[in-house]
Amino acid sequence: MAYIYIVTGLITFVYFMLIVVFTMGWLKKRKYHFRKDKPSVFISVIVAVRNEEKNLPVLINALKDQSYQNFELIIADDHSEDNTVQIFLENEIRNGHIIKLDKLQLGKKAALASVIPLAKGELIITTDADCIPGKFWLEKMANFYEKEKPEFFMGPVRQSSKKMMQQLFSLDFLSLQASGAGAAELGLPFMCNGANLAFKKSLWESIINSTNQTYASGDDVFLLHSAVRKIPSDKIRYFFSKKAIITTKAPENIRTFFNQRIRWASKAKGYKNSMSLITAFVVLIMNVNLICFGITSIFFPIAIPVFLGVLILKTMVDFPLLYLSSDFFGQKKNLWCYLLLQPVYFIYTTVFAICSFFGTYHWKERKVK
Repeated sequence: MAYIYIVTGLITFVYFMLIVVFTMGWLKKRKYHFRKDKPSVFISVIVAVRNEEKNLPVLINALKDQSYQNFELIIADDHSEDNTVQIFLENEIRNGHIIKLDKLQLGKKAALASVIPLAKGELIITTDADCIPGKFWLEKMANFYEKEKPEFFMGPVRQSSKKMMQQLFSLDFLSLQASGAGAAELGLPFMCNGANLAFKKSLWESIINSTNQTYASGDDVFLLHSAVRKIPSDKIRYFFSKKAIITTKAPENIRTFFNQRIRWASKAKGYKNSMSLITAFVVLIMNVNLICFGITSIFFPIAIPVFLGVLILKTMVDFPLLYLSSDFFGQKKNLWCYLLLQPVYFIYTTVFAICSFFGTYHWKERKVK
């Protein structure tokens, strides 16, 4: 049994150090002193949509209300079967365009790839139809771009939550945002979210042909991984600005949450980025280790102290990172459910990992393998 305890100790130590690295990124995050004069860069806001008649008016109104109006909006319609197109036409917006995909083009990746070449902006910013930006979103993104001169940068995203179950989901999402942001600040970018993503159009043109197009999901992460191979890490940044936060809804129920997380996990099979692979492997091994000791403890009580010890250490090292990020995102109220997640987090994340390899999920009314 001694070697099992040694292996468990090593796994716990590696996981501990990984989370400490992410936490250091948050502690190290830079403060920005923005220019007083407004930026001038022309921005192309790109949104891929499918059956978004309920969400699109809210997004368009938020864009109309932006303090920075030097932008165009391009909607890529992925064969919507509702009134999405009509809703867009009724909600007129200056410099707004909608482009329908042809019959051979399916999915978000195809939607983005079809419209970005038509964009006039030097800076491309992607978001989703169910997202709500604040009034100063584009102004802050443009200011950061002109002052810091990144070629690729990730904006902050948070999930809104009203029900208790949604608070659990949003806290889980917060852990992903926190890890990706902390790593990026240390020059180790590996994770991003297409709901708030910015990059130079010229960079996109130089890397799109080398970006993994195999998986239905991952238009954002695979683009980031291609950028990591193409440009220096200091040209890839995370934008720590509360006024640049994009808000999206947390999943409504367990089924939606399950499908979303399996979709996100499914793209891990195509990772070639070393930081992504290391993080995914360490987190998975840590969770599998906890499951094994948890099951063993049922039949052999001697294993209970080890199981509880590892779980407590994991809880202790995870909390500072979540606290720092929840403070930034204004979601400290959700920390009450942190302890509720700990006994089940390592179980469902492992289930997601397994299902992503062998199962299917539904996305935008389509079944994806």
